[in-house]
Amino acid sequence: MKKFLNILSFLCIIILFSSCNNSKKSKVSNSPDKNHSSVSTAIPNLKYNFDPRFCNDVNQEAVLSQLFEGLTEYSAHGKISLNQAENIEKNENFTVWKITLRDDLTWSDNSKITSKDYINSWVSILDKKNKNPNYFKLFFIKNAKKYYDEKSKLSELGIKEIDSKTIEVTMEYPVKNFDEILSNTFLFPVKDINKKDFDNIISNGAFLLSKLTEEEIILEKNKNYWDSVNVRVNFVNLKLIDNSIVAYQMFDLGQIDFFGLPFYEIPYERRLDASKKPEILNFKTNIFEFLETNTENSILKEKSIRNILNANIDSNFLSSYVLYNNSEPIIENKKLNSSEIENLKQTFNEKTKKINLSEITLNLKYSDSKLSERILASLSKDWIDKYKIKVNIQNKDDFDLKHMSFNMGTTDELDIKYYINHKYQKDNGSEMYKNIEQINDENFILPLYKRSFSILVKNKIQGLFVSPNGKLLIKNLNLSNK
Repeated sequence: MKKFLNILSFLCIIILFSSCNNSKKSKVSNSPDKNHSSVSTAIPNLKYNFDPRFCNDVNQEAVLSQLFEGLTEYSAHGKISLNQAENIEKNENFTVWKITLRDDLTWSDNSKITSKDYINSWVSILDKKNKNPNYFKLFFIKNAKKYYDEKSKLSELGIKEIDSKTIEVTMEYPVKNFDEILSNTFLFPVKDINKKDFDNIISNGAFLLSKLTEEEIILEKNKNYWDSVNVRVNFVNLKLIDNSIVAYQMFDLGQIDFFGLPFYEIPYERRLDASKKPEILNFKTNIFEFLETNTENSILKEKSIRNILNANIDSNFLSSYVLYNNSEPIIENKKLNSSEIENLKQTFNEKTKKINLSEITLNLKYSDSKLSERILASLSKDWIDKYKIKVNIQNKDDFDLKHMSFNMGTTDELDIKYYINHKYQKDNGSEMYKNIEQINDENFILPLYKRSFSILVKNKIQGLFVSPNGKLLIKNLNLSNK
């Protein structure tokens, strides 16, 4: 009897152990781990909007470009390539573009993706009541501005459905790089343009939303994705982290596989340390960085004064100290000698005789404490000491200087013209600038830079790159077995 009880106890232990083990396996199957080819990184703890049409932020784009995708994208060589588009044709003067979709496109719920899905998404951007921040970026399309201003009908808009897989777009004026512009996140389609509930997101990209908590966002490989056979990653773990220093340290501790922009910027306090690491990669983008000026301000409204202030900016110092990340000025200001500086000061004093500078303060719009302080330090060196111009950091809607970024999603340096045309030229396409030198001469914005992104990456990750429009696509990664 004692022997029988011992055997029974042993069997109970085996059954209990097996039950616990099965329970553990069930839990693992619903979350990423190394056995399921997972990739992890840290992202800022923000409220993420899962509608690509409204995307206007680097961090938002980093997440949304994993779930959704568009007609084109950049390859690892920095060249535009077809994605959901099977073919793109244009006429000789780049005013009419015809896009043909692939045959094998489906949403994550396995329903067919059609040209109407794209057209409805694009048209909704131009619907004023939707308050989409990207609306002006489509004003190169024929009658787009009139449609947005409710002065023309939908039938007059230069976006036409030829058939279920063909779209024709007619332009207001020649647009030579429309195929590049199509890679923008805000031009990705959504299935239901009026859907407000994002608990069950239907996407068309390499991954679908599997889990969303206060600590993490889990993405899972989309088996209905047209190119799923070439996606080597099954799970993506995006850890929501508030503190940038903590996020940075997670890489050293082996808790994440890569760290850096576009997902999370390397903190300024750690940039020198990061630059010495063998795992760091640097990528040049065509995301513009600049100081937007209030041209109604008594000092900044006159072009000649803006030219003087711009000439005094040490462009290399500003790019290395303020932006860092190997960012470069598009137009490099020459170094002034003492006589040139003195001549500019005399001209400035003559131009501002009627202005009481002691009573005027230029308000620098607060962005974040570290960036604002670095910009202020740079302006102190170039303006405050030389011209006795006071600059103050404030967090108010009215500002004289504001650090801005703009991404038209192309490799053309001149495409900053779309922002300038909207902000300063009342969306008048006939006033578009023909070259960067013209923009620099007008000095609507001070100065102009292209941003670079830095990323720390573990050896197990292969194929990581950031495209010119600032996208890092996890679907392109390969995982080493080492």
